[in-house]
Order: sequence, then structure tokens, then C-alpha cells
Amino acid sequence: MARSAVLALIALLCALLSGCPRTDQSLVLVGGQRVDAARIDGDPLGLLPGGAILTGTLDARALFASPMGAQMTQIVEQLVPLGPESRFVPKRDVARVHGAVYAMQGADFCAVIQGSFDVAAIEQAAQARLATPRGVRLVATPYAGYSIYTVANQGFVVLTPQTVLSGNETGMRRALDRLRFGRLSHDLEPWMDELLRGESAAFAVVGDVGKQGVLEAAGGGLPFVNGMRLVRVLGNFRPPGMNLVGSATYADATSAAEGAESVGRLREVASLVSLLAAFGIGAQFPTFEVQQQGNDVAFATSADTGFMQLVLATIAQAFRPAAQSGGWVGG
Repeated sequence: MARSAVLALIALLCALLSGCPRTDQSLVLVGGQRVDAARIDGDPLGLLPGGAILTGTLDARALFASPMGAQMTQIVEQLVPLGPESRFVPKRDVARVHGAVYAMQGADFCAVIQGSFDVAAIEQAAQARLATPRGVRLVATPYAGYSIYTVANQGFVVLTPQTVLSGNETGMRRALDRLRFGRLSHDLEPWMDELLRGESAAFAVVGDVGKQGVLEAAGGGLPFVNGMRLVRVLGNFRPPGMNLVGSATYADATSAAEGAESVGRLREVASLVSLLAAFGIGAQFPTFEVQQQGNDVAFATSADTGFMQLVLATIAQAFRPAAQSGGWVGG
């Protein structure tokens, strides 16, 4: 359980991270009416279902251009499991990723991947029922006028030539429901929306983590989450590899003090040390600078390229669906 919690938190904080097209690719069905797809392309956050635990945005090109680009490619290939026949090249085609994590029917997630996509080639590859790079086949499930293509409950839907929806099946269905019924307004607090729309950082994460009791299970292995209510993180991929600053708001000053102490001692957390050892890595977590003021804890850290390559490889593994038996199902 501790290892699962660590994998989840690493994935949520460090990376945020398709398809049956329409005959007219400039139009998408919304609420029973045909509307310009530019509405979707111009407001990707509006596609994300409400009630997220964490929401983030990532400048994918900045990460691809860094020494961690190969690991980012592995992550995108898990989210959009297509072979070369689709003409989909993550480093070339993906510009930005917006994503969110939920506790709907378990640990659910949804991502809006933006860039430039060869819709015809992607559709042809999916419809041909070609084997994915992992040696298993896509499953096609019709929903809300689209075909959701999945491998072991995780996959993608092409919305426009600039926007692909990804996630697990629950997350994608919720997003398609918003599109189908025209509910594309933002469900974020104004300060969250403003932070995610900023362009000064390569990635940003915001979250209302105190609701639904989602962090209690991780409290034993990750004591700094006890009493946490809100979190904000901004970062970039400049030397030494990744730099981030952030803050967390706790239920009270006592919880904040305990959280600050726990963050300052992250390198000593047994579950994190065990995770590194499981990958045969002797590296330690980077040191955090921490400052408490009332119910808030501010923190900052830098991680070198080697450590971040490990983190992103861990995320890619966490997103890897279990190989499913049999061939094509549905269609």
C-alpha cells in the first residue's frame, strides 16, 4: 500500500500527463448541436470533469527538450498506445498536457493532450485493429458518438486534429459526458484556474486534497499529507534537472508544523527509500527547503537529471496497463 501511495503521489506531482473522428473535423457535437472545434482546442481545461483531487498542466515540449525527453515519450506512449502506422510521434506531435486525478470509482484520471495529430492515420491504425507496441490489441467501445480505444481500461479518443482525450475509461466517459451535454465551464476555484493558465512555469499542479478523505490511506507511509487541505506547485526542467516551488495549506497550525517537519525529512521516509532500492538506485530524494507560517507550509527543491529520469520511468511503469488476454473485443 505504501509503494502504491508513493507511485501515485510521484505521478500526480511530477507529470501530468484517441479515436473516431467526425466527417467534418472542424465541427464537434456538443449538447446536440454542431459547434466549432476551436472551442475545445482553445479551452482544454473545460473538458476535465469536476471534483478533481489534483489538476495539472505540463509544457510537454519543454520536457521533451530536456534530458528527460525519452522518459516523457514512454509516458505518452502508455497514454496513447499506437504503433508507427498511426504516424504519431510524441516528441513531434505533443505540445501540452492538461490532466486531473479523481476518486470516482477508485483512482481515476483524465488527460487532454494537445498538439498536432494526423487524424486519418490514427483512425486507420485503430480501425485496422493493429497490435500495440506492447503486443496487445486495442478494445473499441462506442460512447457518446465516439469510439473509446483502450488497452486494459486505459486509452484515448481523438476529439479534433489538435486535441486528444486520454485516461482510464471512467475518466474519459465523464469528460465525454461534459462534451455531449455542453458542460464545458471550469469547475476550478479562481485561484486554481489562474495558476494553471499561467505561462511562466513548465508545469503547474493545484489540488483540493482534503475532500473525500482520499489521503488518509497514505498517511502512515507519507505523514506530511496528514491534515493537508490545499496544494499548489510550480516548476521547470532547467538545470540541474527539475526545480519546483510550492505551498500546502493544512487544517490547522499544528498539522502544518507536523507537515513541515515531515517534508524536511522526506529523504528518511522508509517507503521512499524502499522504492528507490526496488529500482536498484542508490540515490536519495532531494533536500527540501521548508518554511511554515500559520496553516501554510512553503517548500522548494531541485532534483538532478538522474533522479528525474527515475521518477519519470516510475510514472511510465505506473501508467502501464496490465496485458490483457485475447484479441480485439467490441468494435
